[in-house]
Amino acid sequence: MNGLLLAVTTWVHLLSTVVWIGGIYFILYVALPSAKQAIEQPGKIMGPISKRYVPMANASIILIIASGIVMSLASHNYADLAKLSSLWEQPLLVKVLIVLLMASIHFYRGLILTPRITRLTSEGSHAEQTAKLQSFSLRLVKVNFILGIVVLFVTSILYAHKA
Repeated sequence: MNGLLLAVTTWVHLLSTVVWIGGIYFILYVALPSAKQAIEQPGKIMGPISKRYVPMANASIILIIASGIVMSLASHNYADLAKLSSLWEQPLLVKVLIVLLMASIHFYRGLILTPRITRLTSEGSHAEQTAKLQSFSLRLVKVNFILGIVVLFVTSILYAHKA
């Protein structure tokens, strides 16, 4: 693969990772605590923040997966990948599986859990169930953040192995 194309693909991969994992960090440790401190109903602030962030996260996930495939195909021979015999293939498989789990969690929250919470909130009579689902959703965001940190660590292993 052309060196410039590989550099651009790597840049897109890294930028998309920063947007996704950085966005989760910002929401968990900046926006949500600030919203809870500033007003009684943090959802009034977090709803609009989420509406702006989620499309960026969705695009980032797609770009991470697409650019990761391109970078991997350009960098290594995949004839022996199924054997998982090298120190490069094993962490790569772990990284791919974790990213797929993270994407599944993200899309589950966005396509199933959030609409359910919204519906229950609009009905108004399910406060306890809504609170449980909101708490579960927040725990999933925290799980994704931890998984994202693990992916970054595994990526550092891959880069160290390349060097």
